[in-house]
Amino acid sequence: MSELELWIDRIERRLARWCEQGLGKAWVVAVSGGGDSVGLLRILHQLAGPVGMQLSVAHLDHGARGDESRADAGFVAELASSLGVPFDLGQWMPSRAKHFESDARRARYLWLTEVARLRGASVVAVGHTRDDQAETILHRIVRGTGLRGTAGIPHTRLLATDPNVTLVRPLLAITRDRIRDYLAGLGQPYREDLSNADLTRTRARIRHDLLPKLAAEYNPKVAHALARLGSFMASFQRALEADIRELERSAVITRAPDFVVLKHGFLRSIPAFQRAEVLRRVWRRAAWPEASMSARRWWRLAALVQNNDISRVEVGARVEVSTDLCFLVLRRVPARGPSSPDAAAPRPIPLAVPGLTSVPWAGGTIDASIDPVPEARGGETIDLQRVSLPLLVRAPESGDRFEPLGMKTQSMALADFFRGRHIAREHRARTPLVCDQAGIIWVIGHRIAERVKMSEKSQRKLRLRWFENNAGGGPLP
Repeated sequence: MSELELWIDRIERRLARWCEQGLGKAWVVAVSGGGDSVGLLRILHQLAGPVGMQLSVAHLDHGARGDESRADAGFVAELASSLGVPFDLGQWMPSRAKHFESDARRARYLWLTEVARLRGASVVAVGHTRDDQAETILHRIVRGTGLRGTAGIPHTRLLATDPNVTLVRPLLAITRDRIRDYLAGLGQPYREDLSNADLTRTRARIRHDLLPKLAAEYNPKVAHALARLGSFMASFQRALEADIRELERSAVITRAPDFVVLKHGFLRSIPAFQRAEVLRRVWRRAAWPEASMSARRWWRLAALVQNNDISRVEVGARVEVSTDLCFLVLRRVPARGPSSPDAAAPRPIPLAVPGLTSVPWAGGTIDASIDPVPEARGGETIDLQRVSLPLLVRAPESGDRFEPLGMKTQSMALADFFRGRHIAREHRARTPLVCDQAGIIWVIGHRIAERVKMSEKSQRKLRLRWFENNAGGGPLP
């Protein structure tokens, strides 16, 4: 058996094992047009028959490179058609230039999850390779990471529940060069994303400067060594998590969406490392945001537990810790609105129709789809023909009026609507509104306007769904 046949066989056995473990056989393949994702598609297409998988292709246009982005989308659509595989195209508009990569990643996985649900698929496959693993681990080491960070990228992780959608990385043990050799053997072209060579980006400098320098001057197999370190640390992490689960059961007294009560004395009795891991697990199970929680902050929180009397200390992501001799309480406090009428309000954001729109100041993303089939879960369906485009998302303004569904065209002050819905005053200033040219059409999470409701005469549907960025991937009703 040749080397190529050997690693293809390994991938086939991994796919079969995943399917046997219950991941499902309907897969969405995320294809950007680059060599890694095109290689993933061609390999999965080759193995779909033997394994019994049903594939579809999904491509999200980030709109960041103009004509090149459109050419990427056209290339992927043509490739999917040539292979006889269904194709989904999405669009996303960046709203924060300095946070493009993180926002794009979040939007991409959110959209891929929804494509999977609409396709009846339970798996989303992406083309990360062993080189990506090495780059990720080295990047985390350079930034400063703990044991968890050195575990690198997992082969699988849950994207969403109800129903489950799992992200898989079938090529994570394969090098980028081997994928390129495989494509060359097929005569399969792919697209080069020139932004990957932009050395103003840290990830690009690691790929094109730091790793090659380490390989040339220290260890020719440095990428393999980093990936092996990740594999060892992932195994260690799995063993550690079993212990942490038991400690968490012993520590937690009460859980609620916005607070957790733990046994203070028990937490003080265990080593600081285990204490930090228990608190991280408690935090994660509460679905509180983790992006701002660096390793230093987790250790600071673990150290605070040693204090017998903390009245209230914020540790990150609006979570406050308080203690006494018996209890330690973690409580997530509401977002504070503008401190005065003159405080700067968030800028309105144009809403992509169709597509995904990130609303950073409200901590979520809006998914807009036209005539969704089958009907998507959650969100609101409105009559597209009654909407005056373009749409935008904005914060409430003084004097806003709203015609809530069921009021039969009778408008009311938005402030009165908030009071009637028992929306706390501190939450009102940051409640996002979807507006057309005539006014408010949706108070997100609450109600649409009467004038845009569906009727027997409606011919076109606009489906709007809101996703909390850190709430487990599910849409608000």
